[in-house]
Amino acid sequence: MSKKIFIIHGWSYNLDKWQNIVPILKKDNLEPILLKVPGLTTPSKKVWDIDGYIDWLDEQLQGEDKPVVIGHSNGGRIALAYLQKHPGRFKQLILIDSAGLAHDTFVANTKLNTLRVLSKLGKPLAKIPIVKKGVYKVIGAQDYNQAPPNMRETMQNMLNADNTIKLAEITMPTTIIWGENDTITPLQDGRTMNALLKGSEMHVVEGARHAPQDTHPQHVAELIKAAVKS
Repeated sequence: MSKKIFIIHGWSYNLDKWQNIVPILKKDNLEPILLKVPGLTTPSKKVWDIDGYIDWLDEQLQGEDKPVVIGHSNGGRIALAYLQKHPGRFKQLILIDSAGLAHDTFVANTKLNTLRVLSKLGKPLAKIPIVKKGVYKVIGAQDYNQAPPNMRETMQNMLNADNTIKLAEITMPTTIIWGENDTITPLQDGRTMNALLKGSEMHVVEGARHAPQDTHPQHVAELIKAAVKS
């Protein structure tokens, strides 16, 4: 019987970054279940906050006893916040280039303030797309470019949520997988997260960036398989 693995994808409007790894996981007798996140891969006009996503995830896991959960990027943030509210609910957590780490107050506020300014200057900025793209890259929020108004507010809520997640309070067998050259959630974030989380083990994927499951699917699948069997 195959083992279910629930996957919470990152800030993306499609599941393309998972297409390479899913067939490999299935060959390893695993059953990856790609959850469709409201506002991203499931249409929603609502402005979401972390509590809303916690409730959504709880609904997705109804009837599942101690599931294995993978969270990539923003999906990792949701999984971590969920565990803070529902300690011990998972059997195992696998984080891939996860968000959810609280940063220096000045840095975090700078990002949030920049997002708020961009939301007001969206139309003028759209006339100079090269500048627009560059600013998003600098603040690590390229996906803000694609977001409808409700999801721009949602992104601000997600950044705010990082200050509420107390990683040191989460006790859970956790495998952390991180792209060596990630520029969105840098490798140092993964190392800090690994130091704060109790019961975590970290693996760095050489040459990978923010989505190692897409560019290095065989390597990441092997790490996932090992974590599930541990």
